[in-house]
Amino acid sequence: MPQPTFSDVHISAALTNVSVAYLQDASGYVTESVFPMVPVVHQTDQYFVYSKDDFFRDEAQERADATESAGSGWNIKTQSYAAHVYALHKDIGPQVRANADPAVDIDVATTRSLMQKLLIKRDRLFAQNFLTTSIWSQDVVGASGGTPGSATPAFWNDDVNGDPFTDIATWQTSILQNTGYMPNRLVLSWPAYQALRKHPLIIDRIKYTSQPDAKSITPSMLAAMFDVEQCVIAKAVYNSAAEGMTGSYSFIVGKHALLCYSAPEPGLLVPSAGYTFGWQGFTGLNNLGVRVSQIPMDWLGMGTIRDEAEMAFDMQVVGKDLGVFFSGIVQ
Repeated sequence: MPQPTFSDVHISAALTNVSVAYLQDASGYVTESVFPMVPVVHQTDQYFVYSKDDFFRDEAQERADATESAGSGWNIKTQSYAAHVYALHKDIGPQVRANADPAVDIDVATTRSLMQKLLIKRDRLFAQNFLTTSIWSQDVVGASGGTPGSATPAFWNDDVNGDPFTDIATWQTSILQNTGYMPNRLVLSWPAYQALRKHPLIIDRIKYTSQPDAKSITPSMLAAMFDVEQCVIAKAVYNSAAEGMTGSYSFIVGKHALLCYSAPEPGLLVPSAGYTFGWQGFTGLNNLGVRVSQIPMDWLGMGTIRDEAEMAFDMQVVGKDLGVFFSGIVQ
């Protein structure tokens, strides 16, 4: 064998400029993009809810000279939130830290891993709280052979019978008529987004101005087509299998969509389909209710450090008539 060999001139070692970790793009999570985040001081508290019916009633009367004006008023009630704390940690011992290669930045890798898992948890809770049936004042369920504009429209990936423009316009009108507010958010799961991008009715609208194919259809373009301010695409995925088992991956948001009005920012006398209450008073760092800490754990071995991440929040529907849920809108 010719000398020297490959093993004689090179000893395998970890690269310092390359490592592989599956970290999802933060833009794929939807919680912060749909409803305003309300920073709160206490874990539980109350907020006022005014009667919509009282504000929309036509009660003004013609007034004769030297007579009293017609009387009016409104009813008010309170609703409570209760922030829940979600946390996750990893302990790093001094032996692991001392033996780690330069390419393994233990604290950075651990923090990113913990935060990804908390973001997954938060988006899954978002889906459970907002993207399911019996939450909003109207559920629209996709159906084979359904009627566009009805509560059971044809699937959006049915290129022949599906009519997303009629469906969305119909329920935009319904929300506006019943609340006085025009929906400004369209939340699409990845399957629903893909169905719209290739739908003939969508492509037909750009064929004279852009390349008529799916790659030319962007979220901002769909927002303009459907007359909403923002089209939010839910792309985050998660693994439902236990550690040591073969991974089982799926999108956090199923084949659904949500049309809703979301306040630009929280405030007094400001309606919104939903709010997320971030317990800023607990974490003390930001209005998202997020905190990352390093905690000495010397009783587990001198120099052991716990990297811990936590979130404290509550998600609530505060205006159910400001949203319409499209359930299983893609087959």
